Amino acid sequence: MLTKVLLAATAALSLTSLAYAGSSATLHIGSGYGTPCATGGCPLYNGEVNNFNATLDIYQNATSAPDLTSPVYLILGVANSGSSASQVITQSIQNATLYNTSGQSSSVSTTFKDYAGLMINSNVYRFLGLAGNASNSFTNWSAADLSVDGITVKNFGIYVFSLNTNQFGANDYLNINTHLLPEGTFAVAYGVAPNNQTYSTPFTNSGMRDTPPKHVPEPTPLILLSIGALGLASLRRSRQGV
Repeated sequence: MLTKVLLAATAALSLTSLAYAGSSATLHIGSGYGTPCATGGCPLYNGEVNNFNATLDIYQNATSAPDLTSPVYLILGVANSGSSASQVITQSIQNATLYNTSGQSSSVSTTFKDYAGLMINSNVYRFLGLAGNASNSFTNWSAADLSVDGITVKNFGIYVFSLNTNQFGANDYLNINTHLLPEGTFAVAYGVAPNNQTYSTPFTNSGMRDTPPKHVPEPTPLILLSIGALGLASLRRSRQGV
């Protein structure tokens, strides 16, 4: 049976989860501050899941949310990971910046906290022992990866990063630069307010790394036939002096 290796900070959170005031699924993953999809709304899969590439952001969608206590967690699910942590993934989060509602920015320190093991069922928040939205399940993630990127998923390696800020509140953005994250990687977030209200990400507004097509699709036979017919018609007209 798979043993979950949880970081000390996460374990401490899970021990007090029963005392939380409630849970709000308002931390949306977007494609980066300043992009058209920074607040989400650019779905990849069945009208759900937002695309990101080298940059992603966590957007606090709740207009009345208080500043969350430090740290805010960025949680990555990497498809078909090995049995131990990958150094590439642990170093994949390069830096982060907080942007408030006025557009003012401040640097946010980031720390790799833990490789929590391989998720082969359940949902990511339950896997980590946290109170969070249950829709980020192995079933939903693996179905999206198969549909969008053709990846047959056996497991998701779960990596946790700390974003060390206590100023992340209503309609703010945490902009995060990444490096070498594999195709199909999922991203969700987690935070706690001073009143013990928890904030998490629903599957509908999770993020998935999906790079743009690397080549132009080959023309279909019907298109080729149409192009050929137009060419023959043009040749006939030229011979007839039209």
